Amino acid sequence: MRCFLAVIPPTDVSEEISRFLEPRRLASEPTSWRWTRSERYHLTLAFMAEYPQGRIEELIDALDLWAARRRPETMAIEGAGAFGTPERAKVLHLGVSSPGRAVLAEWSGQLRALASSHGGRPDGAGFTPHLTVARSRRGEPAGRLLQALDTYVGEPFDVTEVALVQSHLRDHRHEVLHRARLMG
Repeated sequence: MRCFLAVIPPTDVSEEISRFLEPRRLASEPTSWRWTRSERYHLTLAFMAEYPQGRIEELIDALDLWAARRRPETMAIEGAGAFGTPERAKVLHLGVSSPGRAVLAEWSGQLRALASSHGGRPDGAGFTPHLTVARSRRGEPAGRLLQALDTYVGEPFDVTEVALVQSHLRDHRHEVLHRARLMG
């Protein structure tokens, strides 16, 4: 099963991001950017291209224990970046303000280790806290668009849970399998 552990922003935060992105999306057309729908916004902490279906309950139990020892945190979505160069970007994303970046980096390391010890093989790429807003298959010039996206400063929100999400590639859908409440 393809899945990931992530922070999912509250609906009002996702709607605020969508309102900010709409005129930028319209101004960037026609391009090959595929814009992320707001219901798919998330901050990935650990991604697994393949996780053993038979061990999912074990992962959920471990995630609940981890979350019970963590307290909710406040963070905000802010700024922008790209994966790839601005001349040939493949992913456009919004960032996370400090100190949220450090919290998410710490959680990512812990959750990648947790997933590894319960049957997963998390992606080994370096961690950059981000919320993907657009993708391009071949890489697109993104300099001006990045400058516009980099002006984003969102309202702070409370992170009270970490979600286990299954990614369904065939129908481009995310399904939340479990929400682990932060209670520490």
